[in-house]
Amino acid sequence: MKIDMAKQLITTHVFLMIHSFSFNLYGQTKTNQLPDNFTIDPKIETEVKKYISKSELSDTGEKAKELIYNNRIIGEFYQNDKLIFSSEDSTERNLVFKSFYYWQNDTLVIDGAFGLFTGIGFSLKIHNGKTTLYHMVASDETPGYAYKESDTLTYRLEIPCTETKTILSEIPDSTKKQMIYGYVEFTSSEYYETIGSVDGKEFLPRIKDRVNMKIYFRSISIPFY
Repeated sequence: MKIDMAKQLITTHVFLMIHSFSFNLYGQTKTNQLPDNFTIDPKIETEVKKYISKSELSDTGEKAKELIYNNRIIGEFYQNDKLIFSSEDSTERNLVFKSFYYWQNDTLVIDGAFGLFTGIGFSLKIHNGKTTLYHMVASDETPGYAYKESDTLTYRLEIPCTETKTILSEIPDSTKKQMIYGYVEFTSSEYYETIGSVDGKEFLPRIKDRVNMKIYFRSISIPFY
């Protein structure tokens, strides 16, 4: 009984998570025009499968089985200009990961993030032959991120990136809703996160973050509301 209740809870959270992640995304009927700043390569599927594996959290329904999986984290993470983690200097780490895509009018949006109810990863938008890749971070119960140290905290942040690279197995057809595979790499701009708050007041200075990440991913189609 407890296991069934836990699975039901995770399934509910997965549904809410998808819609909370996509709530603030924007764009402008599908297009098959090939963007000019990334690569289409069906062979990326083979490479992706070297980095991902089944997660115990995926046994909560058919949609969760495709949406949630373990993925290897690759990159360097900086706080206040100091390197705090590098996958080059650490043993292999596989964390729970989720990825989905949808069409919003003429814009294809692909999100992928490490974490179940919070997230750190990417958001890719393709519109009229142009791609824009962001580093994406998201908090759960309280707003946790801001572009600048004095900005109001928000639940989700899309941080501009440089040195970007994107590979997709294909541009998905919105009528077929096929699974796609891909790879992104990027260097993020700086942004800030809060350490915590009491009664709505932050009690420590915010941390300045930036990351370099490489992410292999599998992504499924979800409806846009």
